Amino acid sequence: MLPVIFLLFSAACTRDDKGGSRNNTISSNPVSGNWKVSYFYDNDKDETSDYTGYTFAFNNNGGLSVSGSGLSANGTWAQISDDGQQKLVISITTTNDKLQELNDDWVINSKTDTQIKLSDDNASRNEQLHFQKQ
Repeated sequence: MLPVIFLLFSAACTRDDKGGSRNNTISSNPVSGNWKVSYFYDNDKDETSDYTGYTFAFNNNGGLSVSGSGLSANGTWAQISDDGQQKLVISITTTNDKLQELNDDWVINSKTDTQIKLSDDNASRNEQLHFQKQ
C-alpha cells in the first residue's frame, strides 16, 4: 500500500531559461470527490471511451474507489512532490486491464476545482489523463 502524503502547494517557483523565476500554479484544492475520465491518450491513440461510465471517488483519507460498467475496485491515491514535480500517484487494485493502465505517478500539469490534467513523467510514453469533477 502506498503511503498517503498530502502536500498542497499553491505555487512552485522554478528558474526559467533566462535566469529568472516563474510561477507554475498548482491549485491547493484537494483532489477528493467524484471524478470521471474526460480524456485519456495512450501513446498513439485516444482511449477516452474505455472509461465511459466509470466514477472515480478520491477520498480525503487517500482511498480510491472506482465503480461503473458492472465493476468496482479500490485503491489509493496521493499527491506528492518528486524530483521537483507535483505528481498524483494512482494505484488501483484490479485485474481490469484498462484500470491498471491508470496506475502510475502522473505529473500534474494543471489542477482546478473541476479539472485535473495529468501526463506520464516519461515523455516517450506520450500519455495524457484528464479528470473532470462530477
